[in-house]
Amino acid sequence: MAIALPNNITEVQIFVKQYVAVISFALLALVCLFVAMRFTAASFDFYKVRNIVTSWQEQGNTQSIEEYHLAKRAIESAVDSQPSHPLYQDLLAQVHEWGAISGYEPQEKALGAAKRHYLLATQLRPLWPVTWASLAMVKWRQQEFDDEMLSYLNAAGELGPKKPEIHLLYVQLGMALYDNNHPMLLIIRKEFYHRISLGLSAPQSRQKVLGLIKQYKAEKRVCRWLRKEPIPIQNLIPNCPANKA
Repeated sequence: MAIALPNNITEVQIFVKQYVAVISFALLALVCLFVAMRFTAASFDFYKVRNIVTSWQEQGNTQSIEEYHLAKRAIESAVDSQPSHPLYQDLLAQVHEWGAISGYEPQEKALGAAKRHYLLATQLRPLWPVTWASLAMVKWRQQEFDDEMLSYLNAAGELGPKKPEIHLLYVQLGMALYDNNHPMLLIIRKEFYHRISLGLSAPQSRQKVLGLIKQYKAEKRVCRWLRKEPIPIQNLIPNCPANKA
């Protein structure tokens, strides 16, 4: 059967409009599907890399250089898809740090890249304290104990008064500064002492803080520093005189 053609100009116009509408809708659906697939792939890459990085950070697992490059390519792909996503920028910075620490990339170059991506993450999500803490840690790895580092520490402290990650950063840094008789300790000492107490109080950070105290053989010092803290906090410190009171 032959397909009937429009009989007049009005019918032609209606036919064309309907045809254009159908084609436009189909193209829009294809674009939406493509975007959704890219976002899904980026999300998959993010969680895959995050699990690898978390294993490296929390458990101290040794990852091969092949696994490092696999993770780096995956998170770079996610960032290319969604460059304005702060979590992706933050995770890419962590991967660059991993490359620097493990010796898979030139340290100066990798730490510089980590800093750039952490800063991008703070621009996209300025109120997240852990990213500011990560910037302070990068400055420490670069051995740059300056006003910029202090600004990152202050931002982390102000935005994360109860964040276990911030407690640990201050305890790690303070112990290292004390051990090396570094003058920056005088600037952060009050917050350092306070974070030891908070870190011991928080179940999420308590064991790691105790581990740092043991690592630096600082039981007596910490007991002295926290002598004005509540007795239950002092009792958490091994061999503290308060335990015998």
